[in-house]
Amino acid sequence: MKYTVHTLELHRPITTTETGESSDGTIAIWEYNSLVQKNDLEPQLDAHLAQGVPAQSIEPGYYLFVQGLMPESGLEETMWKNAAQALWLEALWRGSSFKNDKIRVRILSEDSKRVFQLFREIKTMDQIS
Repeated sequence: MKYTVHTLELHRPITTTETGESSDGTIAIWEYNSLVQKNDLEPQLDAHLAQGVPAQSIEPGYYLFVQGLMPESGLEETMWKNAAQALWLEALWRGSSFKNDKIRVRILSEDSKRVFQLFREIKTMDQIS
């Protein structure tokens, strides 16, 4: 599946609630690590998304961002890995630098559909040294 990657400036946190869906439709947030090394030009797909744990929020910042419809149960992580790979490839193409190895996956209800969003924080020009 092809993903359109966008740059997003997030001004306020996206958070989960313990009682179910939040007012913005957020159902869950997961935090993963990318195991892709900076100079690895042909990483394995599994390296793009590893060690997922539940998270409470996505903090304000600048992100590369993709969105897609939630797949059938059991196929989520494969789609998310493909989306994480798309973020990585877009960063290579743009010459962007990631701020860290964290990738956040947000699951939400939007227009009566379940969708997923991946966020990977990037450095701004004033943060690049």
